[in-house]
Amino acid sequence: MPPAARKCPNCGSRLTKKARFCPECGVRVEEGGTVVQDVPPDETGPVPVELATAQPRFFGVTPPAAVLALGAASLALAIVLLVTGHLVVAGVLLAVAGIFFALFATLARRLPDTTAAKVSRGAFGAVRAKAGLAVEAVAVHSSARVELYKLRRELLELVAQRAECARVFGEAVYADDTETSENARARMQELDGLIAAKEEAMEQTASGAVERLQRAQLQVQPTQIETPEPPSPEPYPEPTPPPAPVPVPEPTPEPSEPPGPVRLPEPGPEPSPPASPQG
Repeated sequence: MPPAARKCPNCGSRLTKKARFCPECGVRVEEGGTVVQDVPPDETGPVPVELATAQPRFFGVTPPAAVLALGAASLALAIVLLVTGHLVVAGVLLAVAGIFFALFATLARRLPDTTAAKVSRGAFGAVRAKAGLAVEAVAVHSSARVELYKLRRELLELVAQRAECARVFGEAVYADDTETSENARARMQELDGLIAAKEEAMEQTASGAVERLQRAQLQVQPTQIETPEPPSPEPYPEPTPPPAPVPVPEPTPEPSEPPGPVRLPEPGPEPSPPASPQG
């Protein structure tokens, strides 16, 4: 007689021979098997986590540091040969050094996390910043010099015109020519305004060139971190003196009422004399 098929005691679904849980309702149908183990109390809290970064390893790729060293050695040897007069060999070594440096640039782009790539990138950035500063300084000096030369020439022309107007004004005043003297005076005032404007333009040009140079230098200078000074403790207020006792005035006697007028008794009638006896 075949064994009876197993059924779930909860929902009555058919179970396989080795089933431990009901596939329909999930009720456990057999004791044993899976054992639930309690977590130790010392592992219920936060556990420190250690992170490890995997360093990439490239097989079959030339190390950038070796390529850079070969390029630097080829360049140094080429310079020595140029100094000693071996131009052909020096030219060949210069070409080889250029090939090595180009290969190093390619490897640095492919392997940006290597030490040689980081160092070369930092050095290249510093050299590029210095070169940018030098180019900016040359451009600022040249443009400012040209502008100042132009303004200075115009200023000298205005000064010469004012000197001529001053001479004409003096001759007109000496000749008592009122109209000419007034015209010369107005022209001198106009030239004074133009001269002041040219001088202000020269000052603005010079200050603008200085500002451009300062901005270019700030881009090259390393960032400086200034630690704030600790705040000075506030001075404690001086202790106030204890309050002095309030003087209590001594009690004074109440003033007596002024004496009233003395009342005099009204005069009564005089007593009559006693009657004498009759004889």
